[in-house]
Amino acid sequence: MNTPRPEMRTSLILLLMLMAGSTPVRLEAEVPALAEHPSSAKPLRILPLGDSITRGSYLAQKNGRASGLPNPEAGGYRKPLQDLLRAEGIAFDFVGGLNYAAFGKDGIVDPLFDADHHGLAGFSNTGILNGGTVPTPQDVLDSLGVKLVSVPGIVEVLKQHPPDVILLLSGANGFNAPARDHLIRTLGKHSQAHLFVSTILPQKPPRTGWDKVDAYNASLPSIVAEQQRKGHQITLVDLHAAITTDDLLPDGVHPTKTGMAKMADVWFAALKQSLQHPAAGK
Repeated sequence: MNTPRPEMRTSLILLLMLMAGSTPVRLEAEVPALAEHPSSAKPLRILPLGDSITRGSYLAQKNGRASGLPNPEAGGYRKPLQDLLRAEGIAFDFVGGLNYAAFGKDGIVDPLFDADHHGLAGFSNTGILNGGTVPTPQDVLDSLGVKLVSVPGIVEVLKQHPPDVILLLSGANGFNAPARDHLIRTLGKHSQAHLFVSTILPQKPPRTGWDKVDAYNASLPSIVAEQQRKGHQITLVDLHAAITTDDLLPDGVHPTKTGMAKMADVWFAALKQSLQHPAAGK
């Protein structure tokens, strides 16, 4: 919701929607339209789906340990994307089963930040598809009164948090393209949402497997084209082209604040194009 809830949700759900448009998003390109959701319509239900890059890194510390408390650096690309949507007058409602890793300070979520998302730290494509236990900071577990947090598989997540739009960014954990393709097909079968699926960001040492990124991304257009031929609303977004290794934290995988802002710009351009071209085909 645009007004974040005061407490964490206990029903965490998984939402990974891998589907794509036939060509990477460019400002001059025509993309499939969100025909039923012009800017004047009801709020656009947006599901940010993926791993820790969607969640946002935990930069807050409590007693020397990473925490889930709201902090000025949290929220991943979601905070700058919401700022862009709001400035454009596009009504939105972010959805998902998680709402920690929130933007704010002193443990209080910023009232203008919709903290809902479904960024599952450490999850592979298979993990997003099937669900499982989500690595969760101890302060979040304490606030929920639980010892662990588990999420259901993607099909159940789609039922619990039906979106109009899915922003899928996954695969940095494992680089499993066949699992990604299976996930995309599952999303297409169980949701009518417009899927915006992106290439993954570049990586660098010391991140293990950083050299597998290009091959993983190169295999994405074929599944996008397949789903498009079947009539699914799917758009391919190229975040990889917008981010350089200079936009990464020292771990070699997560984006800096500058990198997150660049990501938001690309997602926003894709969404705005689709809203502005209601006559565009699937």
